[in-house]
Amino acid sequence: MLSGAGIIVPEMGKILLGPGDDAGAIKITEDLAYVTHLDFFTPIIDDPYLFGKIAVCNAMSDIFAKGAVENLGILIIMGFPIKVPIEIMQQALKGIQDFCSEVNAAILGGHTIINPWPIVGAAVVGTINPSKIIKNSTAKPGDALILTKPLGTQPAMAAHRAIGTDAEKEITAILSKAEIEKMINAAVEIMITSNKAAAEAIIEIGASAATDITGFGILGHGGEMAKRSKVDIEIHTLPVIKGTLQISKLFGYGLKEGRSAETSGGLLISVSKLKKEELIQQLKKQNIPAFEIGQVKSGIGKISLQKDLSIIEI
Repeated sequence: MLSGAGIIVPEMGKILLGPGDDAGAIKITEDLAYVTHLDFFTPIIDDPYLFGKIAVCNAMSDIFAKGAVENLGILIIMGFPIKVPIEIMQQALKGIQDFCSEVNAAILGGHTIINPWPIVGAAVVGTINPSKIIKNSTAKPGDALILTKPLGTQPAMAAHRAIGTDAEKEITAILSKAEIEKMINAAVEIMITSNKAAAEAIIEIGASAATDITGFGILGHGGEMAKRSKVDIEIHTLPVIKGTLQISKLFGYGLKEGRSAETSGGLLISVSKLKKEELIQQLKKQNIPAFEIGQVKSGIGKISLQKDLSIIEI
């Protein structure tokens, strides 16, 4: 086969990433790989504008975790009940449009259906040089683990949904209304903040491996990194949104145990100790949190929390 420049590329079309990693990737030429992912979900927040923004931010996070930050494009996936006013759908689309403008991604089209429950998401694509792809299967013993967003979006959104229901009394018994509002606002800000700048920092400084923290929580996604890298991962610190520990305990989400699901969470980065400080400084220069939460050790693919686990409320 020939590349666009007419140079023979024996491995053109080779699958570089597939099941088990955060996104799929195919080699196009010696210098170009196509990275793609698909994600959608039902509303976690009442505001349709924020729902649209969160949904596409979450979908794009998976290709950012692989370092694909160039030639970004999306196909919108949307389904709404037939009785939903068109203005609601327009607001969701506006949220998607605004996020895409922030990360310089093109909206290429999409597909809409009538659905009993609202769903919004996107098929996303980006490109990267094949030699720079960041896998989740290449963490190395001795690496430090850096997380770029605090945890706790699931309990925060549970508190949001509880407002105006019988459960509101339960949450206001353990947190003030001001604390609840601050917690929810912090979670929303986390979920609409792109991981693109964090990905650019990884590409510039270098990292052994990375994954994004979403529906399987820190233990699930970190455990997949450990298993696929054939190393052991030990977590010594969990940064969490202030107030979410109490809500997690109330509803049984297991945040303190690392089991709570995240939506549009941060990147979990495995980086050599030689590059760790440089990466942290580069992230902070971009106003991105950089929490050192654990370490990689020789092992058999297990993840664990230290017995003297430190919890940092943000």
